[in-house]
Amino acid sequence: MINEDQSNLEVQFQNKFYEALKQKGIENYSKAIDAFVYCAELFPDRAVIYYQLGTLYFITKSYGRAESNLQKAIELDPSNFWYKEQLYQLYAAQNNFNKAIYALIPLLDKDPIYEEELVNLYVSAGRFEEAIVLIEALDQRYGYNILRDRTRVKIYKQTANQNAHISFLKTRLKEAPENAQNFLNLVYTLSEYNKENEAFSTAKLFLETHPKAHIAHVALYKFYLNAKNYELAIASMKIVTGSNILEPHLKVKVLSDFMQFVQQNPEYKNVLMEVQPAQSLDTSKRSNTDWAKYYQHQNKFEQAVEYYKKALLDAPDDLQLIKALAKLYLDTNQYASAVEFTLEKTELFPTQIELYLICSQSQLALKKIDDALVTLETGLDYIFEDNELAAQYYLLMANIYKIKNNIKKAQTFSSKAEAIQLKQ
Repeated sequence: MINEDQSNLEVQFQNKFYEALKQKGIENYSKAIDAFVYCAELFPDRAVIYYQLGTLYFITKSYGRAESNLQKAIELDPSNFWYKEQLYQLYAAQNNFNKAIYALIPLLDKDPIYEEELVNLYVSAGRFEEAIVLIEALDQRYGYNILRDRTRVKIYKQTANQNAHISFLKTRLKEAPENAQNFLNLVYTLSEYNKENEAFSTAKLFLETHPKAHIAHVALYKFYLNAKNYELAIASMKIVTGSNILEPHLKVKVLSDFMQFVQQNPEYKNVLMEVQPAQSLDTSKRSNTDWAKYYQHQNKFEQAVEYYKKALLDAPDDLQLIKALAKLYLDTNQYASAVEFTLEKTELFPTQIELYLICSQSQLALKKIDDALVTLETGLDYIFEDNELAAQYYLLMANIYKIKNNIKKAQTFSSKAEAIQLKQ
């Protein structure tokens, strides 16, 4: 026991308390804790001591001791906001969501931000109904908020509550049909839930309500395409790609989709050639591969090559990109580039006979007959299947041997090619 008079005890307390703060400031937490414990022995009814101990135990991750000391501080000084706030932070740091909720509720009248945090805690704790009730109360009190809307949608998706999700979006649309985003949210959500007919109807209503809204055509384009109403789909696609209002990524998305459509429906290739995208489209951060294919479809091969090169910088081991660029070099008579590129890539992918074939075709075009034959002979061991590519390979070997007047070998490889073709 400490047998000092009260005045002396206070002096000791002050000295020890400030020493503890000093040690805490220089992050000597062990000595700081010892000093505060001594202070608690001197004056066990001073809440600030337990608050400091709770904070130090929190910092040093002694969570049990932090909790008991902070609770003691609150018991001694129930009106102190900072003690309660620190206890809440302690629980939140441990992802102890239910205790964090309990600790946060007394703080709600101090700052509206705590109400928003409570919503997130309810979600994290899986208390979704309480989260929705609170969101609706906050919406009524403060008006709609994008973050709360996102949280609400997250809850609907986590709980697979499609009806509530759609009902919420319909209510929002009914309240503010002048807001184009409300239409868009409902259209995409209905599509996500495979309610295509209702989504299509909503998209058409969107355009009727907002006839100048280019973004309506982003949705309508796909609906028209799926309905095989190609003329209207093309009209919407042209509005989207020619827009100087829409975000570039939306325009590229539609353009890329139409490019895929043209691959399956080549009779519409001329439509793609006519497309004149808005200049802002070039600033898009979308896929370089998409751009390469786009320019290739438009026979703008120089631009296509540049975008394939950019795509390969991001994905240097993408074999499909490598083959696409190699084939483009060959098809556009850039034989020297094709040879250099494919020789480099066969070192990385020695079993890819398509690269040997393109390289040899390019060497042959450059009149480098011996080099072309060496290339083909190198790749010969990697023909593992009797397919169309193998047949092309053997035919090229036969052709080169014929040029070199080696008729026997020319006939051998020609026969191999014919045997494969008979199986096809």
